[in-house]
Amino acid sequence: MPEEKLSRPHVWLPSSQSANTLLLLHGSGADEFDLLSLGKALDPSASILSPRGLATQDGMVRFFEYFEDFSAKEETLIEAVQSLAEFLKLASGHYGFDPKRVTAVGFSNGAHMAGALLTVHPELLRGIVAFGTTRAFVENEFKPDLQGKFVFIANGEKDPYSPRQKSEEMIKEFQSWGAKVEVLMHPGGHQISPEHVEILARELALS
Repeated sequence: MPEEKLSRPHVWLPSSQSANTLLLLHGSGADEFDLLSLGKALDPSASILSPRGLATQDGMVRFFEYFEDFSAKEETLIEAVQSLAEFLKLASGHYGFDPKRVTAVGFSNGAHMAGALLTVHPELLRGIVAFGTTRAFVENEFKPDLQGKFVFIANGEKDPYSPRQKSEEMIKEFQSWGAKVEVLMHPGGHQISPEHVEILARELALS
């Protein structure tokens, strides 16, 4: 496979201890190195694939763009989903990891991206772990079959980017599509709770 097909900046950390791969999706203003320690904490035996978002908005790297109210510019989100899906397929062939054993792990912009990827291309993921997330699509309607998929949501009670109403809509939506949904809430804001990481590491070990 020509190397230029994987020209998107990314980190690949292979592991021979497990067939699982974590697809790490960073938040706004971060890069492909930002969530590596999170990935190792969630599943130290998994291989890790961590790509960089290709959008830039307000001087920050993102996977897709937002409006001022932090709702997704869905045209850019759909484009980002298709680009990431193609990258994931190429990376699987190039690095040789099992495409049926991939879990997307995201924070903020990357968490929205994980949810969108599962919605549009459920065949590419076992499930997602989403920190600081909300409903991905509002304007565009999708009805994927998520039977057998898992969705772990870890949000903060005071997170202005993940308001309760939109979070509840997202939960009901994933459940209506057949996914097994588990929700964790911490009392803080837009951040990752260490306690949630410990809980989710145990959950992933059983998945």
